[in-house]
Amino acid sequence: MKNTEIVLVEILSAFVNSRKPKIATDCSAGELYELAKAQSVTGIVSYVLRKNSKNDLLSGDKRLEQAFDKTVSQFIRKEMGAEVLIQKLSNAQIPHIIFKGLVVRECYPVQELRTYGDIDIIIREADREKCHKLMIDMDYEATVMDGGAVYGYKKAKDFFEIHTTLNSERTKLSQIMSNYWDHTVNRTGYTYEFEKNFHLSYLISHIEKHVYGTGAGIRMYLDIALFINKYRDEIDLEKVREILQECKTEKFFDTVLYLCRRLFDTDVTPKENLSEDIYEEFLRVILRGGTFGDKGEGSVVDEEMRKALKENGRVNKFTLLMHHIFPPYREVRRIYPFFNGKPYLLPAAWCVHLVKGTKRSGLKNIKRVVSADASQAQKEKELLEKIGSKR
Repeated sequence: MKNTEIVLVEILSAFVNSRKPKIATDCSAGELYELAKAQSVTGIVSYVLRKNSKNDLLSGDKRLEQAFDKTVSQFIRKEMGAEVLIQKLSNAQIPHIIFKGLVVRECYPVQELRTYGDIDIIIREADREKCHKLMIDMDYEATVMDGGAVYGYKKAKDFFEIHTTLNSERTKLSQIMSNYWDHTVNRTGYTYEFEKNFHLSYLISHIEKHVYGTGAGIRMYLDIALFINKYRDEIDLEKVREILQECKTEKFFDTVLYLCRRLFDTDVTPKENLSEDIYEEFLRVILRGGTFGDKGEGSVVDEEMRKALKENGRVNKFTLLMHHIFPPYREVRRIYPFFNGKPYLLPAAWCVHLVKGTKRSGLKNIKRVVSADASQAQKEKELLEKIGSKR
């Protein structure tokens, strides 16, 4: 690890364990801020340095000094929006599940430091129309996503994703759990959350999805460490293992436990440890890729290349290019729900896709296909298999 990465990990470990950080390595305050920003943990770094009078680092970059106040301010605004929506759903008698950030934040020693972008909520499909009217009446702009399984709602800086199925997450766990409402407990009124073993299983499966896609930063593993610490008396790690065995992510579960133990001194014992070489290589990917891997080289193209290697043993760039320019119907109906149930309009959908592709990630991914390195994709595939993430 680089000096700045060593310092960041030490600060996060100190935060998890409510202790003073042992910073014995010099690093640039500016570089520390940039790394923490890429990992969405600037508020935590600022808080720990403030609390422990590390003024030499704080004074080295004003952004680092101000990050705590800025993070808290952003949290309060999002918290207010979430509370209003949850109350509106309850008043309308719409049962709903809160998960991910809205629950994980409660595990943080200072919950205002758990950052998140969009806020995810699950409702039943029967309540979709009722919920949609409620959101429109609140002046939210709607976007239909994932073939209609998710509706995104945006107003100013607030963004909610309201799901009607866990399958919209496309995690291995969601693919086998159609009865996820059976794994909920009531918080109050019409608000539910997942019981702890299931929620931890889901969070780990969610990380694996991101790891196999473009990447997952250190904050996701921080979430797991804090979740285990907070609910240790309610969590049965063997039951979690049984759930993850069913969706064949048990090995990745051990990888996550090993990372939590090594990085944050979490009191867990994986059944299988990573070798030092694999640990160092994977940690480098985690720290240099950003929160969702988008700061590194990760992209949807990498995932497609790994799938091609698995299925065909080689990568055909022409086939990948055609897939991005003329996606199959199953992909079209996911991206553009209007065409769902209308396969005869596929040529028209391709025209829409070509136009929209010039305005968003489509052209970028086409360029990545052209410049893609199959040998690098093979190395990534091998690393992912060693940590338990393969499809």
